[in-house]
Amino acid sequence: MATAHPSPGALAKLGAARRLGIVLSGGSARCAFQVGVLETLGELGVRPSLVVAVSAGAWNGAALAAGTVHRLRRYWRAFWRMPYFDLSNLLREHSPYRFAEMHRRTFARYVGVERLRAPGALALLIGVTRLRDLQPMLFDARTADDPFLLCLASNYLPPFYTHAPRLDGDLYGDGGLTDNLPYERAFAEGCDAVIVVTMKGESEGGLYRSPRDSDHVVPDSYSGRTIVIRPRHRLAASFTESRWPVLREVIELGRLRAREVLLGEHHAETDLRPESFFSPSALITRLWSPRASHPAG
Repeated sequence: MATAHPSPGALAKLGAARRLGIVLSGGSARCAFQVGVLETLGELGVRPSLVVAVSAGAWNGAALAAGTVHRLRRYWRAFWRMPYFDLSNLLREHSPYRFAEMHRRTFARYVGVERLRAPGALALLIGVTRLRDLQPMLFDARTADDPFLLCLASNYLPPFYTHAPRLDGDLYGDGGLTDNLPYERAFAEGCDAVIVVTMKGESEGGLYRSPRDSDHVVPDSYSGRTIVIRPRHRLAASFTESRWPVLREVIELGRLRAREVLLGEHHAETDLRPESFFSPSALITRLWSPRASHPAG
């Protein structure tokens, strides 16, 4: 049951934007939250001109750019219905995890390179980390030699993936390791309003940008033009959550939170807190912290 409140003007701000961008951060299985947000944006007639996506958010971003958001729930369900652990994969990819092959199959079915390169596709930038110097980079999926490999590179994180993809001669890895929120690029591309969709709960602190900036605050120069949609509290979903009932609840939470942020509604479901749950971003921050005093490169 929703309780109506005066709209904070967020939806009007998006409607007035001449060029709207959307940034989808990483978060592994917790990115199911973005599915619900994208569904609500579609219901409200909000259509961005540019998509910037990182890590697991890259798959959702690719579907948005290709115009297949209406199939995202089936995309997610099909992905997680495949077995992701197979010891025989140790011989093929030196890992018991089959995520690369799972992505290959579902990407071809629910996104497709031809849709990303079609005239009506949205501009899609994918964030990755250049491994030789740990620098964040963004590539245009429309002009990439292999958009699927680009998305896969943005997700490369051992032990789930063991062979870093090579793009333009360099090896690349998970974009969330160095810049999980590349919203500045959307403004640099001419957007005058940007939606940032990320999964760290408001009660957990600031935005998670990287292990070195785990409580990020959008600076004043951008905050007036940036609308952040994220959960109120930590999501009750694991890093590799595969249970569809849990993922479906996370999707629904994203749908409701988008309505709260954009329409000023209030839904009791968004106030629920998990009793306790592992925070992958907190672990990555702790593992990275010994290197925090040394500039990349």
